[in-house]
Amino acid sequence: MTNVFPNIGYTTLGRDFNFFQKITVTATTFGGNSVSGQQPDMIVSFPTEGLLMLNEDGYGAVVQVSFDGLNVHDELNSNLPSKGIAYDDRVVSKIWFRITSGSSCVVSVRAWGTR
Repeated sequence: MTNVFPNIGYTTLGRDFNFFQKITVTATTFGGNSVSGQQPDMIVSFPTEGLLMLNEDGYGAVVQVSFDGLNVHDELNSNLPSKGIAYDDRVVSKIWFRITSGSSCVVSVRAWGTR
């Protein structure tokens, strides 16, 4: 195998502005998975430019999404096109989930930024 880009290796300098995490949602209230009942399920530690959330359940689970822990801002429904939702040009740092249909659901979150 030939290296067509000599001296180009792993990116080790600077901050990584890419995020990927999965969570199994079982709580029926926002913050229900935390010790205090208030903390978010996910924290993205940089200002996002894009965000993709996906309900990975194939059995009818519905998960509601909140960006403040109090209000429903979106819903991930595995039976509808809203199984996956993408946001462009939106800064998101804290995300809460609660399940409204089904007993549990895996949700994956991908986020990216350029700062």
